[in-house]
Amino acid sequence: MSHQPDADGFIVVKGKGRRRQSARSPSNAKQSSGGFYSTTSKPTRKATLLPDLTIERQISEITAKKTRLLKSKFYASLDQVIDAITVFAPEEIVCYGIGSLFAGISQWQLALVLALNDTLRAPIHAFDPVATDDDDLTMLRRFSVSPIAKDEQAKRTATKRTLFYMPHCEQFLYENTVSANWSPDQLGRIMIIGNHFSRYQAAQTETQFAEASPHLERVLPHLSVIDMPSEALLGLRHCPSQD
Repeated sequence: MSHQPDADGFIVVKGKGRRRQSARSPSNAKQSSGGFYSTTSKPTRKATLLPDLTIERQISEITAKKTRLLKSKFYASLDQVIDAITVFAPEEIVCYGIGSLFAGISQWQLALVLALNDTLRAPIHAFDPVATDDDDLTMLRRFSVSPIAKDEQAKRTATKRTLFYMPHCEQFLYENTVSANWSPDQLGRIMIIGNHFSRYQAAQTETQFAEASPHLERVLPHLSVIDMPSEALLGLRHCPSQD
């Protein structure tokens, strides 16, 4: 099993050579730990997870989180990310690894992609193996997110400009996405919001990384990377991962 890299916020990666609208320096790569993490198992629906577990309550929670994001210093610091996404102009957004929307962490992740899509108005599709029951699917549809019917293992081939929203997925899922789009034309059609690929590389020997993720290894030198701002700018008492 591959090692998860140190948590420091997720990033936007895209092929080099594409025009960037903003010339400002990227945020420092070191961020506070925690926040916007994907869940790794189905959360138990108990009062200790969230105070009110009705669907309507969770929808209200997600809407409130999106509102708070839009008003936060965190979102105001996303100018480089938003510039890059706007220039890329995705025709669809595919989300992997958000988790169950009964978890506060997952709600923050969905809130962010919804906020980013306010001006893009791109169709959003989503899949997570722990978010396949009727309640989760109902909540996704309420936010105009189309559930993906089967587990693609992140192997979707982009037929149009596609933003893959993959906050803190496992290494093999990024490898699958890149390998499924392995040609100059295909790679030019994708942008990924996710972990630093280089941190997976640093956590393993060269041989281990090359064997586990040959496409990530080959594409790494050709990526443009934009760091997300620190989640401390959300102004919360606790990080979203502690929600």
